[in-house]
Amino acid sequence: MGLRQRCLCMRIGFLFVVFGIVFVLSCEGRSETEEAKTTPAPADGTSVKPGELTFELVRSIVFADGTEVKSITKADIEALRDRPIDMGGNKTDGVTLTRSRKTKSRHEKKIHVRTCREYDAAIEDGYYPSSTYDISMASWFKYPCGTLNLLEKATIPQQSFLPTSDEEVFDLELLPLSLFPVLTDFEQTYGYNIENVTYQDRANQGLLKVTDRGDNRLICEDDGLRQHLTEVARADFNSDGIEDLLLSEAVHATQGTYRTYNLIILTRNSTDEKFEKVEPDDSE
Repeated sequence: MGLRQRCLCMRIGFLFVVFGIVFVLSCEGRSETEEAKTTPAPADGTSVKPGELTFELVRSIVFADGTEVKSITKADIEALRDRPIDMGGNKTDGVTLTRSRKTKSRHEKKIHVRTCREYDAAIEDGYYPSSTYDISMASWFKYPCGTLNLLEKATIPQQSFLPTSDEEVFDLELLPLSLFPVLTDFEQTYGYNIENVTYQDRANQGLLKVTDRGDNRLICEDDGLRQHLTEVARADFNSDGIEDLLLSEAVHATQGTYRTYNLIILTRNSTDEKFEKVEPDDSE
């Protein structure tokens, strides 16, 4: 092979090497560009995983070993469901629930539960507290188990119209009287509809009495009942982008043994509106 031919072959080989390098670099550039297009950048420049979402509770969840939990991440919830619940000093490690068997003899089947996972599964399967004692013991599960279930689906709100820490959460002007668990028909008993009536309106009439009020709690009495409201947490519980207020409610008869415990979600759609009760988002 002559000198001219060898030079020509070397030039052709060099061109192939250069072309290969350019091709590889261009492919990598396209890959990075496509990844940037398909992966949106977070607004604050940091990535927040769903499991890192943290909720700060005003009222802690207490477990049987004495541990009190006030800061909960989404990643914590599954493990917390398997921890035995504190029974408020009662000499029991849980509650016995009952289910009537679908047989002619109607025998009852009983199950003893200690954790939220066990309690939720039993209630879903048709079990219930059948005695006055069991009803009282089951009440200790309503707050921790209900709170964990609600926090699991809660999200970060985009905007809020709730009172700030410098303002009074339980402003009687903001609480619709329909929130109070009355035993009578207001319209029939008192001659007016309570749709646009507030706690303050009722208090001005001398009918609703506030017995205790703090930064995060309200205790009042009316119509033979005592209502105790406690702030629990703030988040978006119904997926509308607006911050909601989760409350723990205890209701007792002022004369009698009636009592009930619930979780209530309130929201406020503007700074000019009162609170209104909303239901949580149950979509999967």
